[in-house]
Amino acid sequence: MDIGGVEKSFLTLSDQLIEKGNKVSIVTLNQNKNSLNQNNRIEIISLGTSRSLLSLFKLSKMLNEKKPSILISAQYYANIVAILSSMISKHKVKIILSERLHLSTTLKQYNFLKKILLKFLVKLTYPNADLIYGNSDSVCEDLKKNYVNESTKVIKILNPSSSKNIIKLSEEEVDDAWISKSDDPIILYVGRLSFQKDIQTLLKTFKIIKSELNSKLLIVGDGPQRKLVEEFKLNNPEIESRIKLIGYSNNPYKFFKYSKVFLLTSLYEGLPNVLIESQILGIPIVATNSPGGTAEVLENGKSGLLVNVKDAQELSEKTLRILREESISKELKENMQFSIRRFEPSIVTELLISEIKKLFNN
Repeated sequence: MDIGGVEKSFLTLSDQLIEKGNKVSIVTLNQNKNSLNQNNRIEIISLGTSRSLLSLFKLSKMLNEKKPSILISAQYYANIVAILSSMISKHKVKIILSERLHLSTTLKQYNFLKKILLKFLVKLTYPNADLIYGNSDSVCEDLKKNYVNESTKVIKILNPSSSKNIIKLSEEEVDDAWISKSDDPIILYVGRLSFQKDIQTLLKTFKIIKSELNSKLLIVGDGPQRKLVEEFKLNNPEIESRIKLIGYSNNPYKFFKYSKVFLLTSLYEGLPNVLIESQILGIPIVATNSPGGTAEVLENGKSGLLVNVKDAQELSEKTLRILREESISKELKENMQFSIRRFEPSIVTELLISEIKKLFNN
């Protein structure tokens, strides 16, 4: 797995749990241990498989050997395997599932047969969890309505984000004059280049913005739609030099301080960590009001501007407003400082620990 939003959240959560006297192991499919374990306090267990469904029996074996008290899993493929593995394991463990995406919208990307199969497996397995938590109201309501029964406990626990660590990483300088010495405002996108993120709309939006205001688009991330960005640059030579694709970065936070606006054009989300991180670093946000937790992070437009999905014209208009009107940027930055308190790791962890205690007391 890559070090994405889910992995960052789990690492932050693991650190907090260790601070409170718990022993934590992270189980991965096939992951370089050093990329996950920065402080060597977390045991990293690699199952040595390429896909979640292939890890079923290996995870069951691990449960028998390690005998953990609790297994916390994240996202539907891993969640399905976690439940099935626990069913065939001799060691009985409390299972907590964490859903990070708006599941009904997420499954729409698959073909008919795969979508039907995944829905069946989710409905079969999720009700067997001891606890399920989603990271936004929207994610939780979708689970309750479509995938579990009334007796299944589903609660909301926000993603933890470590302000101190993010701010420290953001202080690193960038040795690239295109970025650090730019006379024109930089619009920033950080994230995976995937179908979910609707990179095509991101590029269309920037093309409109550039036609009205000299600006630059900085894209930090990699993924299956990288080729789409490269082809867009070739097909639009008049703005090719105004778009820079960095690819994956171990420290994306260092790019924020050079940017005037963070732009997110997702088709669906869970609770996008990158928007929380942008708020921590004080960068005004324009984002699509997609199914999931984007509106919740941005307090329905109070601490970031919301736009209809796929609406490149409205995205460009609201981005230009921030770039042109200092008062809007100032107001959003002020509101962000109150917004980010909700994601303090110690608060999030205490809520989870409280729910775990309930499982063992009942």
